[in-house]
Amino acid sequence: MKTKGDSFYIYGKKPVEEQLMRNPENVMRVFVSDKMAAKQGGFQELKNFAKENRIPINPVTKTKIQDYVGDVNDQGVVALLRRPEYVEFDEWFNGIDMESMPCVLVLDHIEDTHNFGAILRTAAAVGITGVIVSKDRQAPVNGTVYKTSAGALTHVPIVRVANINQAISRLKDAHFWVSAIDMDEEAKHPLTVWTQKFDSSTVIVMGGEGKGVSEKVRENADFIVSIPMENDVESLNVSVAAAVVLYEWKRQIQSFLKK
Repeated sequence: MKTKGDSFYIYGKKPVEEQLMRNPENVMRVFVSDKMAAKQGGFQELKNFAKENRIPINPVTKTKIQDYVGDVNDQGVVALLRRPEYVEFDEWFNGIDMESMPCVLVLDHIEDTHNFGAILRTAAAVGITGVIVSKDRQAPVNGTVYKTSAGALTHVPIVRVANINQAISRLKDAHFWVSAIDMDEEAKHPLTVWTQKFDSSTVIVMGGEGKGVSEKVRENADFIVSIPMENDVESLNVSVAAAVVLYEWKRQIQSFLKK
């Protein structure tokens, strides 16, 4: 994935359209495959978005597109974006609506961009208030993340912090309950996503690939919550696990708020 200083490329029709619709000031230029550009009506809606926001749109060869983004499913369109601005913790924290029983997702060093993008897509789909990530050992926001998330980055704030545990402590002080998703082999009666009650402001922590939730984060959590599994399956891909947990939170909190 090539970058140009403080900018980078995203690819795919849906991610580019989402940026043009929701965050056009972040789009510097759009490139469309010359073959697609020559087709009658090809990418017409995308072209209209670009024209409305005075964003240059240029036909280029397929080879040139591959030079920008590599051998990926680019669908004949790429866009050059300014580097995304992460949300500052204090600004985001002060805007949280506590009456809505919000849920905050903390990613404890997710390093795979496909996992990061898939998690962001689910987070946006269930209405997560914000996703907190670390400044180190965390997958960057790049073209792969945009493509995998299908444009979800325009719907959910990404809050980048220097210290995850300090952020969690701030949330606990604000009466959030923190559930770290991991196995708890020492517990006599381990909590699972089916037995844990999500009926208050919630923080859900997903651990990184391989190592899971870090020890300090586990110690800082109120609950260690596991996902039941059978047939000697020991773990799930982190993006799949996040989807399971987030939709169980969504199911429970909707039932609670209807009472």
